[in-house]
Amino acid sequence: MKKIHVIGAGPGGLSAALLLQARGFDVTLFEKDDRVGGRSKNIQLGDYRFDLGPTFLMYIDVLKQVFSRAGFRLEEELELMPLNPLYTLVFKDEHLSLSANPEENVAIFDRIEPGLGVSYQRWLTDQELKMLKIKSILEKPFPSFFHLFRKDVLKAAGVAHLSKSVYTMLQTYSKHKTFIHSLSFQAKYLGMASYQAPSIFTILPYLEHVTGLYHVKGGLNQINQKLAELFKERGGTLRLSSPVKEILIEKKRFKGVLLESGEAQYADLVVMNADFAYGMTHLIEQKHLRKYRKEKIEKKKYSVSTWMMYLGINKELDLPHHEILFSDDYDQYLKDLMNQKLTDDISIYVHNPSKIDDSLAPAGKSALYILVPVPNVASNISWEAQESGIKERVFEKIKEKHGLDLKPYIEEMRTYSPKDWMNQENVYLGAVFNLAHGLDQMLFLRPHNQFEDIKGMYLVGGGTHPGSGLPTIYQSALIADDLIANLK
Repeated sequence: MKKIHVIGAGPGGLSAALLLQARGFDVTLFEKDDRVGGRSKNIQLGDYRFDLGPTFLMYIDVLKQVFSRAGFRLEEELELMPLNPLYTLVFKDEHLSLSANPEENVAIFDRIEPGLGVSYQRWLTDQELKMLKIKSILEKPFPSFFHLFRKDVLKAAGVAHLSKSVYTMLQTYSKHKTFIHSLSFQAKYLGMASYQAPSIFTILPYLEHVTGLYHVKGGLNQINQKLAELFKERGGTLRLSSPVKEILIEKKRFKGVLLESGEAQYADLVVMNADFAYGMTHLIEQKHLRKYRKEKIEKKKYSVSTWMMYLGINKELDLPHHEILFSDDYDQYLKDLMNQKLTDDISIYVHNPSKIDDSLAPAGKSALYILVPVPNVASNISWEAQESGIKERVFEKIKEKHGLDLKPYIEEMRTYSPKDWMNQENVYLGAVFNLAHGLDQMLFLRPHNQFEDIKGMYLVGGGTHPGSGLPTIYQSALIADDLIANLK
C-alpha cells in the first residue's frame, strides 16, 4: 500500500485526503494550524462564530461528487440551506435582489429598463451552451501542450470568445451598466476585474442563477470539519499543529516532509494544498526546481487581496444574507484596484448569516462579516496606517445605504489585512485568490495537477487547474484522485 502525504488541510487537501484514503492508500494529512480549513477555517470571537474566508457556496454538484466518490451523501452529512434571493446588489441609483428563479430575474431586469429581461434571457441561453461545452475542460488535467488540441477543447473554442473579457462579452447583450455589473462582479472571485477576466467566466453568475447558492448550517467551515471527521473515521491520520518546513526531494523525486519540529516523515507521494507560490518559495529548495524557481514565481501575475472585518453585534440585523454595496463609480474603482490603488470610494461585501442561522451568534445578536477587495501586498500600502480609515469608510457606507450606525452595537471586532493573509495564512503577497486567471495562466499554462518539476508530487487548490473558488478547488481534488488512482 502506497503512503501519501497531504500538505495543508484546506478544502482541496481535505477532499484529496478523503478520496485517496477511501481508495485504500495510507494517507497522512499535515496542517500547520490547530484546526482544519486553511483560509476557509472557522474563527471565534467570544460567543460569535465566523467563516474566515469563503461564504459563497455554488455548483454543489462538484462537492456532491467528492462525498459520493468517498462513499457518502452530502445531504446526509451537512445541513444545506438554499438561498433565495441569491444576493442583494446596491448601486448608487439601483437596488435589486436577484432570485434563485431565473424567470423572476427577467422581470427584475425589465423593471430597471424595458427589454433588459430579454437581454438576460439571451445571456442565460448562451451560458447554458457554454457550460455544456466547457464542463469537461474543467474536469480534466492539462499535462501537456497537446491537450489544448483535445476534441473537447476545440469544441469549446467556439463559445469561449477568447478575444473578449467578461465585461466586453456582456456588452454584446446590453450596454446598461447595472446589467453588466450585476452579471460580472463575480470576476472578483478570481481576484480580477471584469474587464480583465476572460469571457469564459461569464459561467460564474450563470451557475449561481441556475444551480443556486447555499449556506451550510454553522458556516461553510463546517464542510471542512465534516471532511476531516469522515477522513479520521475511515482511518486517515490528521496531524494538526504540524507545519511542514520542507518538502524533501531526492533525484527530482519526492521522498518525504520535514516538519518544523525537526521530525522527518517519508512517503511515496505528496499532494500539496499549500498556497502554490508560497510552497515554491518556502517549502522546496530552489535547486530542485526548474520551471517554478523563485525568480519565475515573482514574475507571475497575482490576484488582488481582501481586507476583512468580523463583528459581533449586540442586535439582530435586518440585512440580507449576501449583500454588495457597490462604489458610486464602480468602473473607476475597478481600475484603481487593478492598478494597486486604495481609494475612498470602496465597494464592500456584507455577509449576515445570523439572519437564517442561529448557531453563529447568541439570541438577539448577529455575527457580521465584511469584505473589502483591496490591492495585495505588492502595492506596498501600509495596512496598519490605513486600518482606521478603512473601518470608517465601511461604517459610513453601511450607514449611508441602510441608515444603520453599527458602532454602538459592536461587542467583538477583528480585522484581517492583506499582510495578515500573507503572514498568518502563508498566502503569497496576501493574494487570496491565488495566481490570476488570465489566459496566460490557465489550462496548460497553470501549474499542473501532476506537478511538472518533481516526480511523485501533485497539486490541489486554487493555484493549480482548474483555478480558485470552492467548486474548482474541489474539482482539483477529484482530478488529483483520478491521476493517483491507478498507482497502488
